[in-house]
Amino acid sequence: MKETIKHFLIQEKGLPINVLMTGVSICDKNHHYTRNNPNITIIEYVFKGEGTLLIDNKRIDVKTDDVYILPAGVSHEYYANAQNPWAKYFMNLSGTLAQSLLVNFSLNNQFVFSAPALKEQFMQMIKISFSDMPELEKQAKLASLYVGILHRLYLINKQSQKNSEAVLLKNYLDENSNRIINNDELANHIYRSPDYCLKLFKREFGTTPYDYQINNKIRIACSLLQYTKKSVQEISEFIGYQNPHYFTSMFKAKKGITPTQYRQKFN
Repeated sequence: MKETIKHFLIQEKGLPINVLMTGVSICDKNHHYTRNNPNITIIEYVFKGEGTLLIDNKRIDVKTDDVYILPAGVSHEYYANAQNPWAKYFMNLSGTLAQSLLVNFSLNNQFVFSAPALKEQFMQMIKISFSDMPELEKQAKLASLYVGILHRLYLINKQSQKNSEAVLLKNYLDENSNRIINNDELANHIYRSPDYCLKLFKREFGTTPYDYQINNKIRIACSLLQYTKKSVQEISEFIGYQNPHYFTSMFKAKKGITPTQYRQKFN
């Protein structure tokens, strides 16, 4: 087993989030840890291989691109897969906020999350840890990164709880924001009836596919009006409306002012 570890020797007592250690573990088949009632919170990203967690007599298999969290006070055991041992980025923390944030983000009762999109954040964690910046500045950046990772896990977890077909419908609408998708086309995307799709989408997201598309187009238009110099006509065409007058009327109905007035308001 090979490990690259950063110990944080300069620590401020009483910090609500205190980073104790970060690093990279390249494990072998003998990698095996047991902790009883630990006083630290551990978060790890598996970037290669597999392993197993044992928590409350429950076995949880962990694979590449999974993140697992072991909260303070939760006894646990974990070990690498003998044939395909895992390699991991890790962070160990203490402090009341490090623990309570797990509750606030509804992550305290689930220990493993499929989160390939978070690899970059954990790589950034390693980069910060071994940089030349002052130790207390590292602590602040790593604490902020930890909160950001928990927020991303919350969103991933919330999305995964949605009906998978509903997520496919939503993703299809997001990928085609430059035009209007009718209910028949949406239904064909998942090989269901239009009525089924309409009811499913409204149940999962609280709105109809059509209203979702309109609100999404308005959101995109607002961003383009604020942060680009695209003309109203260009923005209208970008979100799928060839007639800028129709776009202006729709925008005013939703926002109470015209696109031009909206741009002036923010500039």
